[in-house]
Parts: sequence; C-alpha cells; structure tokens
Amino acid sequence: MPNHRDLAVLDAADQVVDEINRLIDEAPRRLLYAAQLRDSAQSISANISEAFGRGTIGERNRSLRVARGEAEETIRHLRPNFESKRIKDAPFWRIRNRLITIVKMITSLLNP
Repeated sequence: MPNHRDLAVLDAADQVVDEINRLIDEAPRRLLYAAQLRDSAQSISANISEAFGRGTIGERNRSLRVARGEAEETIRHLRPNFESKRIKDAPFWRIRNRLITIVKMITSLLNP
C-alpha cells in the first residue's frame, strides 16, 4: 500500500487548497459560498490522508469516495463565482481542470 505522503494526488489537492485560499483572500469582490469553497477544498486532502490511516480497504475506499465528493463539491462552488464574473477565466479553468484530474486520480486509487 502506498504511503499517502508520496501520492501525487495529495500534492495536487494541497495545491488546490493553496490556490483557493489565495483566490478567496485576494478576490476584488467577495466570492459566493467562500466558506463552503474553502472547507470543501481543504476536505479533499484531509480525506485522502485519512484514507491511508484506515485499517481496512472498505474504510479506505469510503474516505477516498468522500474526498472525491469534496472535489466535485468544490467545482460546484467555483462555477457560480465564474458565472458571476467574480473569478477570472484563467484561475477558474486552472483550478477546475486540476480538480477534475484529482477526481480521476482518486478514482484510480479505489479498490473494487
């Protein structure tokens, strides 16, 4: 079993958290769902880490599914900010695409 500290998906999730925090802190207009956006982004890496501290494959998969759901939720919170022009094109698409990649990476870690 891989060590979660060596996983590329955890690095990508941490980068999203940093970008989201920066985006919220530096936004010229208050972002919609800012607290939920921050919380869901932070929960991605927290749940990935938690998954690898679990004893059984079932428990691990459950935490990974939660992390995947948090990534999807983060995308959902980004979209209204993009649509209302509170987030510019480049950061929106960069973060969104990274989150989609994270979803795929998490899915590849799940055991059937």
